[in-house]
Amino acid sequence: MKRILFLLICLVLHPGIGLAQETASSEGVNPEETTNVAALGQSTSTSEDVQKVDEIIITATGTEEQLKKTSVSSTVITAPEIEKRQVTRVEEMLRSVPGVVVNQTGSQGGNTSLFMRGGNSNMSQVLLNGIRLNNAGGTYDWANLTVDNVERIEVVRGPMSSLYGADAMTGVTNLITKKGVGPPTFTYSGAWGAHSEKGQFISENRFSLMGSAKDRFGYSIGFSRIDDQGILPINNRFGSNVLNGRFDLDPTEKLSFTFSTLFIDTYFGYPTEYGDRVDPAPDPNQNQTRTDLLFGLTTKYSPYSWWENELTLSTYHRDWSYDDAFDPVDIFGGSVFHPIEDRSSLDYRSNLRFNFSDRIGTTTTIGLAAFTERLKQSYESFGVWPYSSETRAHRRSVDFYFQEQISFWERLFLTAGMRLEDNTAFDGTEFSPRASAAFRITETDTTLRAAGGRAIKAPTFSEQYYQSTTAVGNPNLKPEKNTSWEVGVDQYALNDRLKFGLTYFENHFTDLIAYITRAWPATSFYGNISDARVRGLETSLTAKPLPYLTLSASYTYLLSQVLSTGGEDLGLNYEVGKPLVRRPKHTVSFTINYDHKPFNVNLNGLYVGKRDDFYYITDPFFVTHTGRVFNPSYLLFNLAATYDIAENLRYAKKMQLQARIGNLFDQNYQETYNYSSPGFNFVTGLRFVF
Repeated sequence: MKRILFLLICLVLHPGIGLAQETASSEGVNPEETTNVAALGQSTSTSEDVQKVDEIIITATGTEEQLKKTSVSSTVITAPEIEKRQVTRVEEMLRSVPGVVVNQTGSQGGNTSLFMRGGNSNMSQVLLNGIRLNNAGGTYDWANLTVDNVERIEVVRGPMSSLYGADAMTGVTNLITKKGVGPPTFTYSGAWGAHSEKGQFISENRFSLMGSAKDRFGYSIGFSRIDDQGILPINNRFGSNVLNGRFDLDPTEKLSFTFSTLFIDTYFGYPTEYGDRVDPAPDPNQNQTRTDLLFGLTTKYSPYSWWENELTLSTYHRDWSYDDAFDPVDIFGGSVFHPIEDRSSLDYRSNLRFNFSDRIGTTTTIGLAAFTERLKQSYESFGVWPYSSETRAHRRSVDFYFQEQISFWERLFLTAGMRLEDNTAFDGTEFSPRASAAFRITETDTTLRAAGGRAIKAPTFSEQYYQSTTAVGNPNLKPEKNTSWEVGVDQYALNDRLKFGLTYFENHFTDLIAYITRAWPATSFYGNISDARVRGLETSLTAKPLPYLTLSASYTYLLSQVLSTGGEDLGLNYEVGKPLVRRPKHTVSFTINYDHKPFNVNLNGLYVGKRDDFYYITDPFFVTHTGRVFNPSYLLFNLAATYDIAENLRYAKKMQLQARIGNLFDQNYQETYNYSSPGFNFVTGLRFVF
């Protein structure tokens, strides 16, 4: 281990190393293409993964906006950053974002939750080219979403329901896919390796194809196949097929069409119910399968330079199955749980832009959104106590939203917006306002920011329609609410080779939905009964002291507290005066990237402080015991390296050797209490660009 660190230091300090030239971010992408792009349409290409004067973010306002002029806390992750880390899943990149904590249950494929700014895991929206991926009610499992064909990941923190509707309580993560340009480019990378846990096998194969025809039709397709035997000795296999495609048609300069599709097909075997460190008998055939299918079409029409129209139509089908077959381990019987959700949605917005000389500029956005969500869910248990049930439910929403952006002398930038949401998931119409301001001190390259607003989250289908012999859902639930504000500063220096960001925020969550337990024969149910407050400080630093060396770091300080439970005992999640579970007070991330052709070395570190968690233990008499505990802190290091073997071969533009090590120092830790997390693991392979 000491030798590895010594080698990294030598590479950085070697006196014979010259200045690296700036090159295009990735093969097959035109380096001349600018970052002036639309949220639902075009992707970007940058020459380096440092901040640029004209770097654009879209998700903050739904329109193109320079990152330096953004009035809310935002992070942009680019394709070159993803390539240098060699990660396969989106959540691996999000772990380094300020204000974000990711929690994985066990090995790869286990349920993976994201907590943004201390909110629950179902309080942030996930978008693909502006199309919602969350389940009804906001839940999302990040275990299966890969980085294939992703050009940018934009993360906006804060209440965003005014622009994106229910479930955008604490922020939005928007994946923008690559737009095909130039001649056809085919890329293949294959990597193979193992876990330190008894040498369990890992295989990763990824393909991509992108290009364009006559500058009118662009195509980009990414596909990955991942096989991971897991970290447990029995029934821990994970298999994943993911296809992410985008097709662009630009008949005229005023009219464009973008078709997006996402296909996810996974299998995950999990042998334990309450944690592999406590369950005495692992189950040999318990498993989860998942199939997701998304289709989306965005049409953009700009009859005049000052008037832009966007219409997005999409459909999303999600089919999950949890199967626990009857076997000797399940002495009382097995079960099958099979939920299916469908969403059809429409989103139309009109952007009107006006400039009054060089002093004042305005952008007015008027939008209408509507969607329908349907659930078909079945449950069957068999054995000693056979039981079966089926639930069907649907709901719809019609929303109107408005946003006004005003700039004064390119120094003061004001944004105000609101949304009226008429959702059958809750009675009445909900009002979600938001306002923000940024002031640019151009002489010192400083941006001062302030923002505040109100956001909501709809109940899940289970919370409203769950049915069992001892518990029922509550169709009269109200939406959860968050009233939030923040202030911050962004400082740029040395021609954008140094950037520092600091943000303080507060969230006040009300009407939180909790499970209210009643002793049998009374029936348990869900209710809007809890309140909580979260305060925090986010800092980030990016520096490029040398052309071949990039340093970045982030730190989040978080304080959460349950304020009220309505006098009810809500179990382990909500206890008055105690913090919310699985939210560490301290989180630190850093990345050191050395890029001097033909080498690239990337070292990433992550520290997660101790946090409250809970446990479930079933004793030999099949009585379940629960409790609240402290989950210890941990520090992880991940190392990735590439070496360009050759370029411009007869049939290949590039051949590259790749290697990646996870948990470099074999840290023994638990992201979820009582569930083992992967120890030392590695993969290595080759990447070809044709």
